[in-house]
Amino acid sequence: MNRTGLTDLEKLNLKGNVKKVKTLRQVIDKDEFPILFKEKEFNGKGFLLKEVIYDRGEVYSTTTYDYVNNKLNTEIETTQTPNGYVETKKYNYKDNEIEVKVFEDDELIGIFTKKTDKNDRIVYSKDNNYLFNSYCEKTYTYNQNNNLISITEDCYNEDGKNYSNNISYDYKDALLVKMKHSNTIKNDNVGFTEHYSYDNLNQCTEITVTVNNKLDSKETKAYKNGLLTEHHFFEKEKEVKTIKYEYDQRGNKTKELLTEIFSGATITTVFTFEITYYN
Repeated sequence: MNRTGLTDLEKLNLKGNVKKVKTLRQVIDKDEFPILFKEKEFNGKGFLLKEVIYDRGEVYSTTTYDYVNNKLNTEIETTQTPNGYVETKKYNYKDNEIEVKVFEDDELIGIFTKKTDKNDRIVYSKDNNYLFNSYCEKTYTYNQNNNLISITEDCYNEDGKNYSNNISYDYKDALLVKMKHSNTIKNDNVGFTEHYSYDNLNQCTEITVTVNNKLDSKETKAYKNGLLTEHHFFEKEKEVKTIKYEYDQRGNKTKELLTEIFSGATITTVFTFEITYYN
């Protein structure tokens, strides 16, 4: 179910009263030591206050967030590059509607609108991009169990409709088992279908993607004590990526070992997450 009333800790699946998360990245056989990659700071209510992204240890961008009555009011991203800019998002809340105005420096470059129903479910959204004179609209529908069952997306530019996609969702015993797209990002109208499998604890163990009923890609997942420990990615039947995870005693991720397999090369990257709690 698409809901809007979630804290940032809930969105990021962080457990406990997290105060700060520092992410370090090290590419094996390239970096001598872990390099600062990202920092996130949260307030005591679980809302994100600040995010800093680094490029090789140097600040690339800083985003700050402020709130009014536990609702996001302003989001300001400052990019620290020779051609850097300041992007500001201003939030306006109405009855069952959120409007976000986006500014680049002082120029209005877009407006995003999201409407919800009385159950706080997203039912409609519109994304206006003034830089490209384009916009996209999405409508959402739900079944009687509050499960999302369809999203219809239509995009337009100066020449009219240039993209459309319909996504349908099928459930069994309240678990998502199939998601079908009528189109792809390439706008080729081919479409694809995702199939989901679960273990006896209702943990998703496999996702397969088919195009014209033929296997296109696959993911497999392994768990221990309810936590994801291994995630494998395949193109057709060839493994192309593996991620292994480690956690602290509260169940938050502390390490991620990413192995990517390319033609003739394997690249291993280690992400370390240093977590500070309020208590």
